[in-house]
Amino acid sequence: MPVEEIKTKNLRWINVTDIHDISSPVVKYLKANFNFHPLNLKDCIIDGQRPKIDEYRDYFFMVLLYPIYNRKTREIESAEIDISVGKNFIITVHNNKLLPVVRLFNHLKKTKYKREKDEFLSNNVIVILHDILNKLICHCFPMLDHISMDTQEIEKEIFKDHEAEMVKEILMTRRNIVSFRKIMQAHKNILKKLEKSNQTIQLFDTEKARVYFNNLIEKTKEIWDTLEGSKESIEALYGTSESLISHRLNQIMKTFTSISVIIFALTLVATLFSINAAHTPFVRLPYAFWIILFIEFIVALLIFTYFKKRRWL
Repeated sequence: MPVEEIKTKNLRWINVTDIHDISSPVVKYLKANFNFHPLNLKDCIIDGQRPKIDEYRDYFFMVLLYPIYNRKTREIESAEIDISVGKNFIITVHNNKLLPVVRLFNHLKKTKYKREKDEFLSNNVIVILHDILNKLICHCFPMLDHISMDTQEIEKEIFKDHEAEMVKEILMTRRNIVSFRKIMQAHKNILKKLEKSNQTIQLFDTEKARVYFNNLIEKTKEIWDTLEGSKESIEALYGTSESLISHRLNQIMKTFTSISVIIFALTLVATLFSINAAHTPFVRLPYAFWIILFIEFIVALLIFTYFKKRRWL
């Protein structure tokens, strides 16, 4: 069902999924039952917006993005959730990709323990909002751990002479870190604005609300700091891999150049002895071929020894 609801005497949590059209029955339901601004209803339909918070006389509307991991493509993608909060309601609009919200709502809806549901919904709406946002933020940490493990694995493989094979893994991890940073970049500012919105609408005691919001802000900072560390690590590994690949290519080029010089010297010796001149040495001797071959071997050995001494090979 696109619209599901759990409620108690004083509070309603309405969970809305799969809104695709402004003329859909879900939008008409929200418009008829809540005094929402038309722009907010449009925002619920459009995906991939920038995070924001709009403040009104008796409610505030938030757009937030959170990372989700696509196992097929191994990419970190963004999933949007739109949250409207009033004194006696909280409405979440999303596309069912944010598992923490889906699991929490389904658990409360299906639980046999009415007391658990009543206790949760008997809290102030800001406390419930904190619980939802906290679960979404905590859901980010396993992804951060996964990025950290990928970085450590790449580091091990690079120094096992697998730097060329690791380039793709480095670029994929770097892309995921960049995507993660883009998604989380605005969260701290949105949470600070959320605290100010609560002061204006007065949904919860200001001092108590500050404790809840500061808790979320600190976790957001922790995520951002971890991403900064991961970004520095992967950039360092990218630079290291480029240096190792460049060094290996230089070694190969030096080897090929040295071989080319040796072959050129041998060709020159053979050419000199192939000149059909009157006084060309060794040419008319019975073992001329083997003598010339021995001379070429000596020339090649001397050049090889010289290159080794100069560490060109």
